[in-house]
Amino acid sequence: MANLLYIPVERRLFDAAAADQIYDEMLTVLAPYHATVPAHNLGTPEEMGDYLTSVNQQDFAGIIFHNTSFTGAEFIEQIADRFPSTPILLVASREPSIGGWLRLNGGTGLISTANSLMRRQHAYSYVYGDPNEAAVQTAIKNFSQAVTLKAKLAKLKIGVVGTYPLGFAFAGVDEAALQETFGTKLLHYEVDTAFADATALPETDYQVELDYAQAHMRHLDPELPETIKYVKFVTLMHQWQQRDGFKALASRCWPDFFDKYAAAPGAVWSQLCDEGLPTAMECDIHGALAMYILQQMQSSDAPVYMGDISSFDTSDNTISVWHDYGPFAMANPKYGVETSVHPNRKMPVSPQFVLKPGRVTLLRVHVNAAGKYELVALSGAAQDAPAQFDGVSGRIKLDAPVAHVFDDIVSHGYEQHYALIYGDFAAEIKTLGALLQLPTHIYQEVAYDTSDRK
Repeated sequence: MANLLYIPVERRLFDAAAADQIYDEMLTVLAPYHATVPAHNLGTPEEMGDYLTSVNQQDFAGIIFHNTSFTGAEFIEQIADRFPSTPILLVASREPSIGGWLRLNGGTGLISTANSLMRRQHAYSYVYGDPNEAAVQTAIKNFSQAVTLKAKLAKLKIGVVGTYPLGFAFAGVDEAALQETFGTKLLHYEVDTAFADATALPETDYQVELDYAQAHMRHLDPELPETIKYVKFVTLMHQWQQRDGFKALASRCWPDFFDKYAAAPGAVWSQLCDEGLPTAMECDIHGALAMYILQQMQSSDAPVYMGDISSFDTSDNTISVWHDYGPFAMANPKYGVETSVHPNRKMPVSPQFVLKPGRVTLLRVHVNAAGKYELVALSGAAQDAPAQFDGVSGRIKLDAPVAHVFDDIVSHGYEQHYALIYGDFAAEIKTLGALLQLPTHIYQEVAYDTSDRK
């Protein structure tokens, strides 16, 4: 969990007693977090300066700036000067009375503070309410998680094996822009070297992965040459991961796996994803990044899927997702995971299963026509439905109107690959987008606003 700096401010000519009570209530809310807090509300810029000086040797992933009562921009300007790149969550107290003395005026303080940060282009999110409100507590939780994830992204290394196949230019990346926006770096490997190194592995190296494969796929032939190739490649990727420290993987798959390695890649990526290494086929680097983001929102090693949005059905407001791989843990237990062949190449080893029912979130790290990043997220529920296609598929009932989603995806030129994980993480994605200062489009509500689209 990230280190947070809590900065509560007040103007003591307002209701200082009420503001101090709000401060006390906030300390209780912040107790579960790694938060550095002052002894009391800060009432003057000089008090603020002394407090910031006392903590200037510490490293904070995020700042919670709390207008317990109104203050002008002189407080937040001082913070922004000293922490020019640290994300800030703005919290402001509700007005406790109407019809008499304006006791706190926290809403005005919030507006003033946000205006100052906007003019500085300083990353922030906000919530209006008191510490005992669920919305405030949720906002603090989401902010803590988002700044923790932002810090992880700044240290993230993605392994990249080979290059994207013909016609998949969207899978590539401007490495300088990637690092500038997220802090993420790439580690490049040659795909032919990977094939050679995997082939050379002895049985003692890959036996654990073979046992894992047999435990998770029905009717797997452990002596089939393609099975051995599959678990050897899995083993090699873990060896490289342990040696080099990457936390997500994007790899070339077709045609090289079939033509050079004589095996299908589907089971390879399925097992890696199931074991907690987000893996994007077709060397989709932004797909791997989206998978990692969703994984970290759930848990540090959660299995995560990436699929094509393959079809839309307005009759029941569903989309179908598909790919030739996916983490075994996502399989509907009604059907399980069957050992199969690649749907097109008819080559072993590929899994056959359908996604289990449950709430899901889909995410795409999108690059727009100007080369700038955006986040695109969809919310819905995976249905208890039979397989939509051979391979790994699922039928997702969307929260937003599917016809509108389809229109937006095509008209805005979003990519076809979407990471998917179980759970509802729309609010977390929105918070992360604000802290990364990225346009964030979330198809969650039945009616949604597209007025900010360019």
